[in-house]
Amino acid sequence: MRILYAMMSPLRQGPAGLTSDLASARYRVLIPAQQLARLGHEVQVASMPPGGWPRTFPEVQYDTLVVSKSFHESNEGLARSLKARGTRIVVDFCDDHFDDPRFGGHFRALAGLADVAVASTQAMADAIRHHVSRDAVVISDPVEGPRGAPGFAPRLPALRIAWFGHGSNAGALAARAAELRSLAARMPVRLTVVTAVAPDVERLVAEVARSAPGTQAVLVPWSPEATWTALEDCDLAWIPSEDTTAKRAKSPNRLLETLWAGRLAVADPVPSYLPFADLVPVGEGLEAGVLRALADPADTERRIREAQRRISRSHSPLACGREWAAAIGDAAPRVMRLNLGCGDKILPGYVNVDVVASRAGMKPDVICDLHDLAPFEDACADEILSVHVVEHFWRWEIRDVLREWVRVLKPGGRMIVECPNLASACRTFLENPEQYAREDQNGQRTMWVFYGDPKWKDPLMIHRWGYTPESLRALLEEVGLADVHPEPAQFKLREPRDMRIVGTRP
Repeated sequence: MRILYAMMSPLRQGPAGLTSDLASARYRVLIPAQQLARLGHEVQVASMPPGGWPRTFPEVQYDTLVVSKSFHESNEGLARSLKARGTRIVVDFCDDHFDDPRFGGHFRALAGLADVAVASTQAMADAIRHHVSRDAVVISDPVEGPRGAPGFAPRLPALRIAWFGHGSNAGALAARAAELRSLAARMPVRLTVVTAVAPDVERLVAEVARSAPGTQAVLVPWSPEATWTALEDCDLAWIPSEDTTAKRAKSPNRLLETLWAGRLAVADPVPSYLPFADLVPVGEGLEAGVLRALADPADTERRIREAQRRISRSHSPLACGREWAAAIGDAAPRVMRLNLGCGDKILPGYVNVDVVASRAGMKPDVICDLHDLAPFEDACADEILSVHVVEHFWRWEIRDVLREWVRVLKPGGRMIVECPNLASACRTFLENPEQYAREDQNGQRTMWVFYGDPKWKDPLMIHRWGYTPESLRALLEEVGLADVHPEPAQFKLREPRDMRIVGTRP
């Protein structure tokens, strides 16, 4: 399909492509657009120019127009113009402004033009049904940011708390100041607030700190990187919310980002947070949530880890991208091919999976530990490709790792494993040990095979075991694959340094 995303927020070029300082632009436009492109669609993202869209829009035939987070009536004209050409109109609602006198009419007009209405939460879908009597497809936000190791080990007596978000949400800090005051009476609190710095926010943060003796507060200018640093440095994130109709429709993105970073979240009972209430303190209040976590830190870490598994299943860019594909009418059955341990090699036609959020600026479709492919159901993959990955696991763990990969492979599905050929590297090394013991390109066919490329300077990139064609074939047969045989290597340096062994799940 040819798809046009129309958005209002400005775009800028980041290291990995287009990005925006507005979180909803990334969650509701840029990440879904990227995923739809990887699913084979032709996707264009356009940012509305100042003053609105031109009256005469270019005569390009689009199959689908997606209007997201709109506050400008010019989008109504764009939708009418393209609808008259036969374009399907999809309108995404991620804020409830139907009762706002400034935007309510515009929201109703867009809902009336939409062939498909999309809501970011069930509460938002309920609001759409209440105001315009139509159903909406619920597509939640994808998680963003680095996945951190679950941890809860406060260095008491001081407790480090982070709050982050748009300045429009900062009023919740003042509304819940009594909770902070009660906690600070028990232990010193260091509060880091990450948001856009403005005089009214500075005054609010200072007043919250004054109202809670024992609290030190620092205001940090917002950026994605500043948020991730604050989460890495804190013991927990506090996510209070004002109890208004508009706030109840909010998405779970701040809760998701906190848990994904490996940190405890203590949150108010926003409806979209409730699916995690069995794992983290939602609706308990700040003091009660902190005390419960402190009573059993090991269990707190376990709960964060399980929350990450839940997020990886339901809130990965891949999961959200597939929901968007269904919403725009793409019902075609798809072959699922997994590129496990993709690193910076993002392959078209594959679901690219890695444990790190990005490498060399390239982001995978799914972030997960390859020991535990939690986002993927049993027997769901038609093919698994692993290029220079198995050598990064310890020998004592590789059998369990490969059995987990076999779990998600369909019967009849192929597993393709490429890695360095240890026998070839040894023969090459012995030809000229002095030359081939170097760390530069001279060692690419020898020392790099034994230990990994030293330029990465990353423990994850160290080689922990080596294989010959015979030993790798035996290993794949041991974990349950059949018809295991060599094929010509297609990546990296290929033969003779590298090898490819292929097997099929019976």
